[in-house]
Amino acid sequence: MKFSAYAIAALLSALLFAPACFAQAADEEQQARLAEIKQRIETLQQELNQVKSERDQLLKDLEANEKDISELLQRIDKIKSDMQSRGQKLQELKQEEKQLEESRRSMQRRVEQEVAAAYRLGRQEQIKLLLNQQDPQHIARQLRYHDYFLKQRSRVIDDYVSTLSELETVSSGIQREQDTLARERDQLEDKRRALTSAQQARQRTLDKLATQLASKSGELDKLHGDRSRLQRLVDEVGRAIANLINPSDQTPFAKQRGRMQWPTQGRRANAFGQRRANGITWTGVTIRANEGNPVQAIHRGRVVFSDYLRGQGMLIILDHGDGYMSLYGHNQSLTRAIGEWVERGDTIAKVGNTGGLSHSGLYFEIRRHGKPQDPTAWCRG
Repeated sequence: MKFSAYAIAALLSALLFAPACFAQAADEEQQARLAEIKQRIETLQQELNQVKSERDQLLKDLEANEKDISELLQRIDKIKSDMQSRGQKLQELKQEEKQLEESRRSMQRRVEQEVAAAYRLGRQEQIKLLLNQQDPQHIARQLRYHDYFLKQRSRVIDDYVSTLSELETVSSGIQREQDTLARERDQLEDKRRALTSAQQARQRTLDKLATQLASKSGELDKLHGDRSRLQRLVDEVGRAIANLINPSDQTPFAKQRGRMQWPTQGRRANAFGQRRANGITWTGVTIRANEGNPVQAIHRGRVVFSDYLRGQGMLIILDHGDGYMSLYGHNQSLTRAIGEWVERGDTIAKVGNTGGLSHSGLYFEIRRHGKPQDPTAWCRG
């Protein structure tokens, strides 16, 4: 069978663009699945957060308080970062202004000298040279020298004018940066006052909750509820991500057993499987750490949950493929969103005390197919 040149070209074009089309279709399918995950999680959270008692309402109030605090802290960090960048730029502009001012003074002296020289020679320098009774070749040389000095004088004056213009631009830039910094300082103070108010509201809610949970049965009910919510979330996420495609070049999580770093520096307050005073065993490890310390991903993975969960506070979950997930709870704030890929060591959150903790720390779990694993078997040190 013979093919025309046009048919062959069309076939080659189809073969070349087919992988790109398939890749685009696969990416769109992945995005659609991620959107579906978000929707399923939102539906589950609405169910888990239903108010059934006064304690449930207090927990809902606590969630609102802690979300407000987390958002305010993120805004404060953003303003501080902006202020730091502007402060650095302001210093650079001031240094540039200083250098330009030095150049301006130097150039001004040169301009004054050129003006004085021009005044001494008068306005008819070339005519005077021509009228002098001298050798024509000597006159020609003198005229060339004279022309050179005129051009040099013009360049000196042009450079001086240009420097004055640059200096004016830099001075205006300094004023703008100073005005912006002043506004950002005001915004920072406003956010700090709002943060203080939100923290006071959180403490009032915690005091009311403490009264509700004064009995052992009340505390036990809360712990059972917290564990049940977390398990339902993990199960739902596991089902939702079952069909997501992971990169083929990713190092399997299982091969990193015993080689990974802990997600943050601090003292481990409990052991995996340790019995608590109320009879419930720990399914993860709490790491006591300073508020605001970075929380880092223990292995490459995709964010499949990044939100508040009652009992866990600001929680982020990473999917590492092959049924493995890592969970990081009680954070002050979260820095990654659902669908984002993170590398080992990337900062994904900041240590906090959300979820009603009285101290700051990170709650950390590793799970496989929804079942808790001992983190000490996976992380070094």
